[in-house]
Amino acid sequence: INAAEKVVCVTGASGYVASWLVKLLLQRGYTVKATVRDPNDPKKTQHLLALEGAKERLHLLKADLLEEGCFDSIVDGCHGVFHTASPVIFSATDPQVYHPSVFIFCLFGS
Repeated sequence: INAAEKVVCVTGASGYVASWLVKLLLQRGYTVKATVRDPNDPKKTQHLLALEGAKERLHLLKADLLEEGCFDSIVDGCHGVFHTASPVIFSATDPQVYHPSVFIFCLFGS
């Protein structure tokens, strides 16, 4: 299967690293399912929509990392998943509380 026939998913696509990954994948001919918190927020998606190939092969999809099973239908049929999304929790000041909460979201939220 060549790149033009492959579909991949990039979670947290509006982030810095993921944005570059989306750009590279589009340049190589992949169709990209890109998850973001709000696909209708131009501040978070405008740079992705401006990428070469985005009009034809980029699909912005709403996803909530903290919602269990949220990515199931999104990654269905994908040849690969680049899971770059990560929860950002500012309210936890105790490292003993912060670290377990991050792992729980990573394991069960996605």
